[in-house]
Amino acid sequence: MYPYLVVGVGALLFALFLLIAAGMVWQEARKRSGSEGPAYVVEDAIAFAWEGLDDEVRSRLTRSDVRRIFEWEVYYLQGLADRRARGVDIVAGSGLGIDFIRTKTAAAHAADYSAEDIRAVLELEAQYLVGIGAVGEAIGEVA
Repeated sequence: MYPYLVVGVGALLFALFLLIAAGMVWQEARKRSGSEGPAYVVEDAIAFAWEGLDDEVRSRLTRSDVRRIFEWEVYYLQGLADRRARGVDIVAGSGLGIDFIRTKTAAAHAADYSAEDIRAVLELEAQYLVGIGAVGEAIGEVA
């Protein structure tokens, strides 16, 4: 009887091993099959905006300027996110946002970007966001 016991225990251990391996494969498959959603890659967004700028605007800005405009816009939107909880509507690329970017870049970097140049960069960033699928359908009018 002893040999049958060894074979039985071995079969049980092998079955347990197969069960654990199947669980790990199933878990990994679930992780990989899920959609991770759009990914905003800063370098890609900067390259997209830089390539999309017309020659006149590009003659006044550098790639570093485009990066700086993006960074200050993100800073502006993060500050607004705190106010959103208190009922303030957030509008990216608005006149207030452009004024904020102009003020901050002038103070922090001694840069004087025109509102039109900033608007051109932000419009291209919006196109990039649409292109990666990060912008959904409009849900209504903004007051």
